[in-house]
Amino acid sequence: MKALEEDMIGIVMTNGSALVAPTFSTERLLGTNPICVAIPAGKESPFVADLATAAAANGKLEILQRKNQKAPAGWIQDKEGNISTNPHELKGGGALLPLGSDREHGSHKGYALGAIVDIFSGVLSGANYGPWVPPFPAFVPIPENMPGEGIGHFFGAMRIDAFRKADSFKKDMDQWLKRFREAKPAKGFEQVLVPGDPEREMETERKKNGIPLMNAVVEDLHYLAERFKISSPEQ
Repeated sequence: MKALEEDMIGIVMTNGSALVAPTFSTERLLGTNPICVAIPAGKESPFVADLATAAAANGKLEILQRKNQKAPAGWIQDKEGNISTNPHELKGGGALLPLGSDREHGSHKGYALGAIVDIFSGVLSGANYGPWVPPFPAFVPIPENMPGEGIGHFFGAMRIDAFRKADSFKKDMDQWLKRFREAKPAKGFEQVLVPGDPEREMETERKKNGIPLMNAVVEDLHYLAERFKISSPEQ
């Protein structure tokens, strides 16, 4: 989003620990490999898309684990490639699924997007890629014979004025954004949103009313504080 301040389009990608199985695979070969694109506008709030290329980010599973809830069908598979709703499945050799979940619902497209991120972030930069990316979950072993250095990132910024005048572009973006936000909502929904809208609304809410924490998270923080002898300001 720093690119927005300079009338530029920002593009950011990063690869990560191999937790995602490609379509038709039981092996974990890709990370959740997120893509973020930020596009400036004039009077309207900017377009900001930030998404994992897996059906769900690993953090979503961690939340379900803490809540003792099942995962939606289509997020994960077991080590044999069968759809599972167990949020702990990855610890037993299972895998997250690509965006789309299965071939019939377009998982090959999520797989392709994740592969693009891996190549742009890892192969292009000389970092590690695929199953050789250094893992962050404790249950994933350190890969052997890693071909690169660390985890890879891709940062890009496109100058709008290299294509057309920035002011006229932002005027057209305002029209684009306004039209989509004014689209007729389906029954049961109040408004059609543009990528970035939910996050802006949540940011406003959290700044006003604070960030709620689950008891399991608070307990983990207390445990870590005691273990490492860290005192809070109140103490």
